[in-house]
Amino acid sequence: MANPAFTRSSPRRSTTSGDEADGDSSFITTLTAEDLQILRLPTGLMIALTCGIGGLQLVWSTVFSHGSAYLFHLGITESQSSLVWAIAPICGALVQPIVGAVADNFQSRWGRRRPFILAGMVGVALSLTVLAFLGDISRSLEAVSAAHPDTSFTTSSRIGAIVCITFFSLSVQLLQSGLRALMVDVCPLEQQTFASAWAGRLAAIGSIFGYILGSLPLDASSLESETRRFRFLSFVSVAVLVCTVVITSWWIHEEDSRGLTHRSPDESLFLHVSRNVMHTWSSMTLQARRTCFVQFFAWMGWFGFLFYSTSYIGRLFLTESRRHGVEHFDRLEDAGIRLGTFASLLAAIMALATTTAIPYITSVHTIPSQSEESMLEKPHRRVRSKWWQQTHNVWAMSLLLYALCNFSTVFISSTYAAISVVTLTGVSWGITQWAPFALLGEEIAMQRANSQWMTNNSGVIMGVHNTAISIPQIIAAVGSSVIFRLSEGHGSIEGHGIALVLRASGVAALVAAYLAMRLR
Repeated sequence: MANPAFTRSSPRRSTTSGDEADGDSSFITTLTAEDLQILRLPTGLMIALTCGIGGLQLVWSTVFSHGSAYLFHLGITESQSSLVWAIAPICGALVQPIVGAVADNFQSRWGRRRPFILAGMVGVALSLTVLAFLGDISRSLEAVSAAHPDTSFTTSSRIGAIVCITFFSLSVQLLQSGLRALMVDVCPLEQQTFASAWAGRLAAIGSIFGYILGSLPLDASSLESETRRFRFLSFVSVAVLVCTVVITSWWIHEEDSRGLTHRSPDESLFLHVSRNVMHTWSSMTLQARRTCFVQFFAWMGWFGFLFYSTSYIGRLFLTESRRHGVEHFDRLEDAGIRLGTFASLLAAIMALATTTAIPYITSVHTIPSQSEESMLEKPHRRVRSKWWQQTHNVWAMSLLLYALCNFSTVFISSTYAAISVVTLTGVSWGITQWAPFALLGEEIAMQRANSQWMTNNSGVIMGVHNTAISIPQIIAAVGSSVIFRLSEGHGSIEGHGIALVLRASGVAALVAAYLAMRLR
Protein backbone atom coordinates (compact mmCIF):
# COMPACT_ATOMS: atom_id res chain seq x y z
CA MET A 1 0.00 0.00 0.00
CA ALA A 2 1.50 3.33 -1.04
CA ASN A 3 2.07 5.91 1.64
CA PRO A 4 0.20 9.21 1.30
CA ALA A 5 3.40 11.06 0.49
CA PHE A 6 3.84 14.16 -1.54
CA THR A 7 5.18 13.24 -4.97
CA ARG A 8 6.61 15.82 -7.29
CA SER A 9 8.88 15.33 -10.23
CA SER A 10 12.25 16.95 -10.01
CA PRO A 11 10.77 20.10 -11.34
CA ARG A 12 10.49 20.00 -15.05
CA ARG A 13 9.17 22.88 -17.04
CA SER A 14 5.45 22.61 -17.71
CA THR A 15 4.49 21.92 -21.27
CA THR A 16 1.52 23.11 -23.24
CA SER A 17 1.80 20.64 -26.08
CA GLY A 18 -1.32 19.00 -27.31
CA ASP A 19 -0.09 15.50 -26.59
CA GLU A 20 -2.00 13.96 -23.76
CA ALA A 21 0.05 12.47 -20.98
CA ASP A 22 -0.54 8.97 -19.86
CA GLY A 23 -1.34 8.07 -16.26
CA ASP A 24 2.32 7.71 -15.26
CA SER A 25 3.50 10.96 -16.79
CA SER A 26 5.33 13.39 -14.48
CA PHE A 27 4.74 16.38 -16.74
CA ILE A 28 1.93 18.88 -16.33
CA THR A 29 0.13 19.59 -19.59
CA THR A 30 -2.34 22.19 -18.35
CA LEU A 31 -2.36 24.49 -15.38
CA THR A 32 -5.56 25.41 -13.62
CA ALA A 33 -6.11 27.22 -10.34
CA GLU A 34 -6.45 23.85 -8.65
CA ASP A 35 -3.15 22.70 -10.18
CA LEU A 36 -1.33 25.78 -8.92
CA GLN A 37 -2.64 25.16 -5.42
CA ILE A 38 -1.55 21.50 -5.52
CA LEU A 39 1.98 22.57 -6.45
CA ARG A 40 2.30 24.33 -3.10
CA LEU A 41 3.55 22.25 -0.19
CA PRO A 42 1.42 22.32 2.97
CA THR A 43 3.19 23.00 6.24
CA GLY A 44 3.30 19.33 7.26
CA LEU A 45 5.11 18.28 4.10
CA MET A 46 7.39 21.32 4.29
CA ILE A 47 8.49 20.08 7.72
CA ALA A 48 8.94 16.54 6.37
CA LEU A 49 11.05 17.93 3.51
CA THR A 50 13.37 19.94 5.76
CA CYS A 51 13.54 17.90 8.98
CA GLY A 52 16.65 16.08 7.75
CA ILE A 53 18.47 19.42 7.97
CA GLY A 54 17.51 19.54 11.66
CA GLY A 55 18.85 16.04 12.25
CA LEU A 56 22.12 16.89 10.52
CA GLN A 57 22.44 20.08 12.56
CA LEU A 58 22.10 18.05 15.76
CA VAL A 59 25.10 16.03 14.60
CA TRP A 60 27.00 19.24 13.89
CA SER A 61 26.09 20.65 17.31
CA THR A 62 27.74 17.60 18.87
CA VAL A 63 30.87 18.19 16.81
CA PHE A 64 30.92 21.95 17.37
CA SER A 65 30.26 21.90 21.11
CA HIS A 66 32.37 18.93 22.20
CA GLY A 67 34.41 17.82 19.19
CA SER A 68 37.46 19.96 19.95
CA ALA A 69 37.39 19.16 23.68
CA TYR A 70 37.13 15.45 22.84
CA LEU A 71 40.13 15.67 20.49
CA PHE A 72 42.12 17.46 23.19
CA HIS A 73 41.23 14.59 25.54
CA LEU A 74 42.66 12.15 22.99
CA GLY A 75 45.99 13.99 23.11
CA ILE A 76 45.60 16.14 20.01
CA THR A 77 46.87 19.72 20.42
CA GLU A 78 45.07 22.93 19.43
CA SER A 79 47.14 23.48 16.29
CA GLN A 80 46.71 19.84 15.27
CA SER A 81 42.96 19.92 15.91
CA SER A 82 42.59 22.91 13.60
CA LEU A 83 44.19 20.95 10.78
CA VAL A 84 42.09 17.87 11.56
CA TRP A 85 38.89 19.93 11.30
CA ALA A 86 40.14 21.27 7.95
CA ILE A 87 39.33 17.84 6.50
CA ALA A 88 35.61 18.72 6.49
CA PRO A 89 35.85 21.81 4.26
CA ILE A 90 38.41 20.11 2.01
CA CYS A 91 35.88 17.36 1.36
CA GLY A 92 33.18 19.97 0.87
CA ALA A 93 35.22 21.88 -1.69
CA LEU A 94 36.27 18.84 -3.71
CA VAL A 95 33.46 16.35 -3.24
CA GLN A 96 30.12 18.16 -3.12
CA PRO A 97 30.20 19.64 -6.66
CA ILE A 98 31.03 16.17 -7.96
CA VAL A 99 28.31 14.57 -5.85
CA GLY A 100 25.81 17.16 -7.07
CA ALA A 101 26.72 16.62 -10.71
CA VAL A 102 26.55 12.84 -10.38
CA ALA A 103 23.22 13.05 -8.53
CA ASP A 104 21.74 15.34 -11.20
CA ASN A 105 22.23 12.53 -13.72
CA PHE A 106 21.74 9.56 -11.41
CA GLN A 107 19.24 6.97 -12.60
CA SER A 108 17.23 4.95 -10.11
CA ARG A 109 13.65 4.02 -9.41
CA TRP A 110 13.88 5.98 -6.13
CA GLY A 111 14.85 9.25 -7.81
CA ARG A 112 18.07 11.25 -7.98
CA ARG A 113 18.45 12.54 -4.42
CA ARG A 114 17.18 9.92 -1.99
CA PRO A 115 19.86 7.25 -2.69
CA PHE A 116 22.58 9.78 -1.85
CA ILE A 117 20.69 11.02 1.21
CA LEU A 118 20.35 7.50 2.62
CA ALA A 119 23.97 6.58 1.82
CA GLY A 120 25.18 9.75 3.53
CA MET A 121 23.07 9.02 6.59
CA VAL A 122 24.61 5.56 6.99
CA GLY A 123 28.14 6.92 6.57
CA VAL A 124 27.62 9.71 9.13
CA ALA A 125 26.17 7.27 11.67
CA LEU A 126 29.04 4.79 11.32
CA SER A 127 31.87 7.31 11.34
CA LEU A 128 30.57 9.29 14.32
CA THR A 129 30.04 6.09 16.32
CA VAL A 130 33.58 4.86 15.63
CA LEU A 131 34.99 8.30 16.51
CA ALA A 132 33.14 8.22 19.85
CA PHE A 133 34.81 4.89 20.74
CA LEU A 134 38.18 5.81 19.29
CA GLY A 135 39.86 5.87 22.72
CA ASP A 136 38.93 2.25 23.43
CA ILE A 137 40.01 1.22 19.93
CA SER A 138 43.37 2.96 20.41
CA ARG A 139 43.92 1.27 23.75
CA SER A 140 43.16 -2.10 22.20
CA LEU A 141 45.80 -1.42 19.56
CA GLU A 142 48.15 -0.27 22.31
CA ALA A 143 47.71 -3.59 24.12
CA VAL A 144 48.93 -5.56 21.11
CA SER A 145 51.62 -3.07 20.08
CA ALA A 146 55.25 -3.26 21.11
CA ALA A 147 55.56 0.54 21.02
CA HIS A 148 55.66 2.75 24.08
CA PRO A 149 52.10 2.89 25.50
CA ASP A 150 51.76 6.68 25.53
CA THR A 151 53.28 7.07 22.06
CA SER A 152 51.16 4.25 20.65
CA PHE A 153 47.94 5.69 22.09
CA THR A 154 48.60 9.22 20.81
CA THR A 155 49.66 8.06 17.35
CA SER A 156 46.73 5.69 16.87
CA SER A 157 44.33 8.35 18.18
CA ARG A 158 45.58 10.90 15.66
CA ILE A 159 45.40 8.47 12.76
CA GLY A 160 41.99 7.21 13.86
CA ALA A 161 40.64 10.75 14.23
CA ILE A 162 41.82 11.64 10.73
CA VAL A 163 40.23 8.51 9.23
CA CYS A 164 36.93 8.95 11.09
CA ILE A 165 36.59 12.66 10.36
CA THR A 166 37.48 12.11 6.70
CA PHE A 167 34.80 9.43 6.31
CA PHE A 168 32.38 11.58 8.32
CA SER A 169 33.04 14.60 6.09
CA LEU A 170 32.59 12.61 2.88
CA SER A 171 29.30 11.21 4.15
CA VAL A 172 28.07 14.65 5.19
CA GLN A 173 28.58 15.86 1.61
CA LEU A 174 26.33 13.11 0.26
CA LEU A 175 23.67 13.84 2.84
CA GLN A 176 23.77 17.63 2.79
CA SER A 177 23.95 17.92 -0.99
CA GLY A 178 20.97 15.61 -1.41
CA LEU A 179 18.84 17.38 1.19
CA ARG A 180 19.51 20.88 -0.15
CA ALA A 181 19.01 19.89 -3.78
CA LEU A 182 15.78 18.06 -2.90
CA MET A 183 14.43 21.27 -1.35
CA VAL A 184 15.15 23.22 -4.53
CA ASP A 185 13.69 20.44 -6.71
CA VAL A 186 10.45 20.05 -4.81
CA CYS A 187 9.50 23.58 -3.77
CA PRO A 188 7.90 25.98 -6.24
CA LEU A 189 9.40 29.43 -6.67
CA GLU A 190 7.11 31.24 -4.25
CA GLN A 191 7.96 28.79 -1.44
CA GLN A 192 11.76 28.80 -1.76
CA THR A 193 12.14 31.50 0.91
CA PHE A 194 9.90 29.67 3.35
CA ALA A 195 11.60 26.33 2.64
CA SER A 196 14.92 27.90 3.59
CA ALA A 197 13.27 29.42 6.66
CA TRP A 198 11.88 26.05 7.75
CA ALA A 199 15.30 24.47 7.24
CA GLY A 200 16.81 27.21 9.40
CA ARG A 201 14.18 26.75 12.11
CA LEU A 202 14.64 23.00 12.29
CA ALA A 203 18.41 23.44 12.24
CA ALA A 204 18.06 25.80 15.20
CA ILE A 205 15.84 23.30 17.01
CA GLY A 206 18.45 20.60 16.37
CA SER A 207 21.13 22.87 17.81
CA ILE A 208 19.01 23.70 20.85
CA PHE A 209 18.36 20.03 21.55
CA GLY A 210 22.03 19.17 21.13
CA TYR A 211 23.26 21.98 23.35
CA ILE A 212 20.73 21.12 26.07
CA LEU A 213 22.06 17.58 26.12
CA GLY A 214 25.64 18.84 26.02
CA SER A 215 25.12 21.12 29.02
CA LEU A 216 23.75 18.34 31.25
CA PRO A 217 26.08 17.63 34.20
CA LEU A 218 27.89 14.31 34.25
CA ASP A 219 30.16 12.79 36.88
CA ALA A 220 33.36 14.75 36.41
CA SER A 221 35.36 12.82 38.98
CA SER A 222 36.82 10.69 36.22
CA LEU A 223 39.14 11.66 33.39
CA GLU A 224 36.70 9.86 31.08
CA SER A 225 33.86 12.33 31.65
CA GLU A 226 34.37 14.09 28.29
CA THR A 227 34.56 10.74 26.51
CA ARG A 228 31.29 9.58 28.05
CA ARG A 229 29.57 12.85 27.21
CA PHE A 230 30.72 12.71 23.57
CA ARG A 231 29.54 9.12 23.29
CA PHE A 232 26.14 10.01 24.74
CA LEU A 233 25.71 12.96 22.40
CA SER A 234 26.85 10.91 19.40
CA PHE A 235 24.35 8.14 20.17
CA VAL A 236 21.43 10.58 20.50
CA SER A 237 22.36 12.64 17.44
CA VAL A 238 22.75 9.54 15.26
CA ALA A 239 19.35 8.22 16.39
CA VAL A 240 17.64 11.54 15.61
CA LEU A 241 19.42 11.82 12.26
CA VAL A 242 18.22 8.39 11.20
CA CYS A 243 14.63 9.20 12.19
CA THR A 244 14.53 12.55 10.38
CA VAL A 245 16.13 11.24 7.19
CA VAL A 246 13.70 8.30 7.11
CA ILE A 247 10.80 10.77 7.45
CA THR A 248 12.08 12.83 4.53
CA SER A 249 12.70 9.78 2.37
CA TRP A 250 9.30 8.26 3.15
CA TRP A 251 7.06 11.31 2.79
CA ILE A 252 8.83 13.13 -0.04
CA HIS A 253 8.90 11.11 -3.22
CA GLU A 254 10.79 11.69 -6.44
CA GLU A 255 9.92 10.42 -9.86
CA ASP A 256 11.74 7.46 -11.38
CA SER A 257 14.88 9.09 -12.80
CA ARG A 258 15.78 6.26 -15.15
CA GLY A 259 16.01 7.63 -18.65
CA LEU A 260 16.12 11.30 -17.56
CA THR A 261 19.89 11.76 -17.76
CA HIS A 262 21.32 14.35 -20.16
CA ARG A 263 24.69 12.61 -20.43
CA SER A 264 25.66 11.09 -23.74
CA PRO A 265 26.24 7.32 -23.53
CA ASP A 266 29.66 7.83 -25.15
CA GLU A 267 30.74 10.51 -22.68
CA SER A 268 32.70 9.46 -19.60
CA LEU A 269 31.27 10.32 -16.21
CA PHE A 270 34.37 12.32 -15.21
CA LEU A 271 34.27 14.40 -18.40
CA HIS A 272 30.56 14.99 -18.02
CA VAL A 273 30.86 16.04 -14.36
CA SER A 274 33.77 18.40 -15.10
CA ARG A 275 31.94 19.95 -18.03
CA ASN A 276 28.75 20.25 -16.03
CA VAL A 277 30.44 22.03 -13.11
CA MET A 278 32.25 24.47 -15.42
CA HIS A 279 29.09 25.16 -17.41
CA THR A 280 27.08 25.73 -14.25
CA TRP A 281 29.51 28.33 -12.93
CA SER A 282 29.70 30.14 -16.27
CA SER A 283 25.90 30.18 -16.62
CA MET A 284 25.14 31.32 -13.06
CA THR A 285 23.61 34.76 -12.83
CA LEU A 286 25.53 37.69 -11.36
CA GLN A 287 23.32 37.56 -8.26
CA ALA A 288 24.13 33.89 -7.65
CA ARG A 289 27.86 34.43 -8.15
CA ARG A 290 27.90 37.39 -5.78
CA THR A 291 26.07 35.30 -3.19
CA CYS A 292 28.87 32.74 -3.43
CA PHE A 293 31.51 35.46 -2.96
CA VAL A 294 29.74 36.70 0.18
CA GLN A 295 29.63 33.15 1.50
CA PHE A 296 33.36 32.80 0.85
CA PHE A 297 34.28 35.53 3.34
CA ALA A 298 31.37 34.85 5.69
CA TRP A 299 32.45 31.25 6.27
CA MET A 300 36.06 32.27 6.59
CA GLY A 301 34.76 34.16 9.61
CA TRP A 302 32.42 31.48 10.95
CA PHE A 303 34.89 28.57 11.01
CA GLY A 304 36.88 29.51 14.12
CA PHE A 305 33.78 30.58 16.06
CA LEU A 306 31.84 27.38 15.40
CA PHE A 307 34.66 25.08 16.45
CA TYR A 308 36.23 27.06 19.30
CA SER A 309 33.62 29.32 20.96
CA THR A 310 32.78 26.61 23.51
CA SER A 311 36.45 26.08 24.34
CA TYR A 312 36.94 29.87 24.50
CA ILE A 313 34.34 30.26 27.23
CA GLY A 314 35.57 27.14 29.04
CA ARG A 315 39.15 28.40 29.20
CA LEU A 316 38.07 31.93 30.07
CA PHE A 317 36.17 30.39 33.00
CA LEU A 318 39.32 28.56 34.14
CA THR A 319 41.36 31.76 33.91
CA GLU A 320 38.74 33.71 35.85
CA SER A 321 38.57 30.98 38.50
CA ARG A 322 42.34 31.03 39.01
CA ARG A 323 42.19 34.79 39.32
CA HIS A 324 39.85 34.26 42.27
CA GLY A 325 42.18 31.69 43.86
CA VAL A 326 40.37 28.52 42.73
CA GLU A 327 42.76 25.71 41.81
CA HIS A 328 42.32 23.81 38.56
CA PHE A 329 40.73 20.38 38.81
CA ASP A 330 38.64 18.13 36.56
CA ARG A 331 35.24 19.18 37.87
CA LEU A 332 36.09 22.85 37.26
CA GLU A 333 37.11 22.12 33.67
CA ASP A 334 33.90 20.19 33.11
CA ALA A 335 31.90 23.15 34.46
CA GLY A 336 33.69 25.47 32.03
CA ILE A 337 32.84 23.28 29.04
CA ARG A 338 29.21 23.13 30.14
CA LEU A 339 29.11 26.93 30.42
CA GLY A 340 30.39 27.14 26.85
CA THR A 341 27.72 24.70 25.72
CA PHE A 342 25.09 26.71 27.59
CA ALA A 343 26.18 29.82 25.69
CA SER A 344 25.80 27.91 22.43
CA LEU A 345 22.34 26.84 23.57
CA LEU A 346 21.32 30.46 24.12
CA ALA A 347 22.72 31.36 20.69
CA ALA A 348 20.70 28.54 19.10
CA ILE A 349 17.52 29.81 20.79
CA MET A 350 18.26 33.28 19.45
CA ALA A 351 18.83 31.80 15.98
CA LEU A 352 15.48 29.98 16.13
CA ALA A 353 13.67 33.19 17.05
CA THR A 354 15.45 34.97 14.20
CA THR A 355 14.66 32.40 11.51
CA THR A 356 11.04 32.30 12.67
CA ALA A 357 10.53 36.05 12.39
CA ILE A 358 12.83 37.15 9.58
CA PRO A 359 10.89 35.76 6.55
CA TYR A 360 7.89 37.87 7.59
CA ILE A 361 10.02 41.00 7.99
CA THR A 362 11.90 40.85 4.70
CA SER A 363 10.37 41.07 1.26
CA VAL A 364 10.65 38.32 -1.32
CA HIS A 365 12.60 39.24 -4.42
CA THR A 366 10.13 37.88 -6.93
CA ILE A 367 6.40 38.04 -7.52
CA PRO A 368 5.07 34.64 -8.59
CA SER A 369 2.28 34.84 -11.12
CA GLN A 370 -1.11 33.71 -9.97
CA SER A 371 -2.86 32.90 -13.22
CA GLU A 372 -2.20 30.16 -15.71
CA GLU A 373 -1.60 32.63 -18.51
CA SER A 374 0.90 34.75 -16.60
CA MET A 375 2.69 31.70 -15.16
CA LEU A 376 3.27 30.29 -18.62
CA GLU A 377 3.88 33.49 -20.57
CA LYS A 378 5.30 36.14 -18.22
CA PRO A 379 8.74 35.78 -16.68
CA HIS A 380 9.09 36.26 -12.95
CA ARG A 381 10.31 39.73 -12.12
CA ARG A 382 12.13 41.40 -9.26
CA VAL A 383 10.61 44.10 -7.14
CA ARG A 384 12.14 46.80 -5.00
CA SER A 385 11.36 47.15 -1.32
CA LYS A 386 12.58 49.25 1.56
CA TRP A 387 16.29 48.85 2.12
CA TRP A 388 15.91 47.31 5.58
CA GLN A 389 13.47 44.71 4.17
CA GLN A 390 15.81 43.55 1.42
CA THR A 391 17.29 40.16 2.18
CA HIS A 392 20.85 41.05 1.20
CA ASN A 393 20.87 44.14 3.45
CA VAL A 394 19.53 42.14 6.39
CA TRP A 395 22.29 39.61 5.76
CA ALA A 396 24.90 42.38 5.61
CA MET A 397 23.74 43.89 8.92
CA SER A 398 23.88 40.47 10.59
CA LEU A 399 27.46 39.97 9.40
CA LEU A 400 28.40 43.40 10.72
CA LEU A 401 26.89 42.45 14.10
CA TYR A 402 28.88 39.20 14.07
CA ALA A 403 32.12 41.06 13.33
CA LEU A 404 31.52 43.44 16.24
CA CYS A 405 30.88 40.49 18.57
CA ASN A 406 34.22 38.95 17.61
CA PHE A 407 36.10 42.21 18.06
CA SER A 408 34.55 42.64 21.50
CA THR A 409 36.72 39.76 22.79
CA VAL A 410 39.48 42.36 23.12
CA PHE A 411 37.64 43.83 26.10
CA ILE A 412 36.05 40.68 27.58
CA SER A 413 37.49 39.26 30.79
CA SER A 414 34.29 37.91 32.36
CA THR A 415 32.73 34.56 31.56
CA TYR A 416 29.22 35.93 31.65
CA ALA A 417 30.11 38.79 29.31
CA ALA A 418 31.45 36.20 26.88
CA ILE A 419 28.24 34.19 27.19
CA SER A 420 26.23 37.33 26.37
CA VAL A 421 28.31 37.98 23.24
CA VAL A 422 28.01 34.38 22.04
CA THR A 423 24.25 34.58 22.59
CA LEU A 424 24.04 37.71 20.45
CA THR A 425 25.80 35.96 17.57
CA GLY A 426 22.74 33.70 17.36
CA VAL A 427 21.00 36.50 15.44
CA SER A 428 23.76 36.47 12.83
CA TRP A 429 23.83 32.68 12.68
CA GLY A 430 20.08 32.45 12.18
CA ILE A 431 20.20 34.85 9.23
CA THR A 432 23.26 33.05 7.81
CA GLN A 433 21.28 29.79 7.89
CA TRP A 434 18.47 31.43 5.91
CA ALA A 435 19.49 34.37 3.72
CA PRO A 436 22.00 32.84 1.25
CA PHE A 437 19.87 29.74 0.66
CA ALA A 438 16.76 31.87 0.18
CA LEU A 439 18.57 34.11 -2.31
CA LEU A 440 20.09 31.21 -4.22
CA GLY A 441 16.95 29.07 -4.11
CA GLU A 442 14.85 31.90 -5.52
CA GLU A 443 17.48 32.53 -8.17
CA ILE A 444 17.52 28.89 -9.27
CA ALA A 445 13.74 28.64 -9.33
CA MET A 446 13.31 31.92 -11.19
CA GLN A 447 15.90 31.10 -13.83
CA ARG A 448 14.31 27.67 -14.27
CA ALA A 449 10.98 29.38 -14.84
CA ASN A 450 12.58 31.71 -17.36
CA SER A 451 14.39 28.81 -19.09
CA GLN A 452 17.85 30.31 -18.61
CA TRP A 453 19.28 27.38 -16.69
CA MET A 454 18.99 23.68 -17.24
CA THR A 455 16.07 22.18 -15.38
CA ASN A 456 17.86 19.36 -13.61
CA ASN A 457 21.15 20.78 -12.32
CA SER A 458 20.17 22.09 -8.90
CA GLY A 459 22.50 19.54 -7.30
CA VAL A 460 25.64 20.82 -8.98
CA ILE A 461 24.54 24.44 -8.39
CA MET A 462 24.28 23.79 -4.65
CA GLY A 463 27.60 21.94 -4.89
CA VAL A 464 29.30 24.99 -6.41
CA HIS A 465 27.78 27.09 -3.64
CA ASN A 466 29.11 24.65 -1.05
CA THR A 467 32.57 24.96 -2.58
CA ALA A 468 32.35 28.70 -1.92
CA ILE A 469 31.59 27.78 1.72
CA SER A 470 34.27 25.10 2.07
CA ILE A 471 37.39 26.67 0.53
CA PRO A 472 37.48 29.61 2.98
CA GLN A 473 37.16 27.18 5.88
CA ILE A 474 40.33 25.47 4.68
CA ILE A 475 42.08 28.84 4.65
CA ALA A 476 40.68 29.64 8.09
CA ALA A 477 41.76 26.26 9.46
CA VAL A 478 45.34 26.73 8.27
CA GLY A 479 45.36 30.30 9.56
CA SER A 480 44.00 29.17 12.93
CA SER A 481 46.70 26.52 13.17
CA VAL A 482 49.37 29.16 12.55
CA ILE A 483 47.84 31.46 15.19
CA PHE A 484 47.72 28.62 17.72
CA ARG A 485 51.32 27.69 16.96
CA LEU A 486 52.52 31.26 17.41
CA SER A 487 50.62 31.65 20.69
CA GLU A 488 52.05 28.43 22.18
CA GLY A 489 55.04 28.57 24.49
CA HIS A 490 55.26 32.36 24.72
CA GLY A 491 53.76 32.82 28.16
CA SER A 492 50.31 33.58 26.78
CA ILE A 493 47.37 33.23 29.06
CA GLU A 494 45.23 30.17 28.57
CA GLY A 495 42.82 30.55 25.67
CA HIS A 496 44.63 33.58 24.21
CA GLY A 497 45.15 31.79 20.89
CA ILE A 498 41.43 31.11 20.54
CA ALA A 499 40.64 34.77 21.25
CA LEU A 500 43.05 35.79 18.47
CA VAL A 501 41.32 33.39 16.07
CA LEU A 502 37.95 34.96 16.89
CA ARG A 503 39.26 38.47 16.27
CA ALA A 504 40.71 37.42 12.93
CA SER A 505 37.29 35.95 12.09
CA GLY A 506 35.78 39.39 12.63
CA VAL A 507 37.94 40.85 9.84
CA ALA A 508 36.60 38.30 7.34
CA ALA A 509 33.05 39.03 8.50
CA LEU A 510 33.54 42.75 7.77
CA VAL A 511 34.55 41.96 4.19
CA ALA A 512 31.51 39.68 3.80
CA ALA A 513 29.21 42.42 5.14
CA TYR A 514 30.55 44.89 2.57
CA LEU A 515 30.04 42.41 -0.29
CA ALA A 516 26.53 41.56 0.92
CA MET A 517 25.55 45.22 0.77
CA ARG A 518 26.53 45.25 -2.91
CA LEU A 519 24.08 42.48 -3.79
CA ARG A 520 21.04 43.55 -5.82
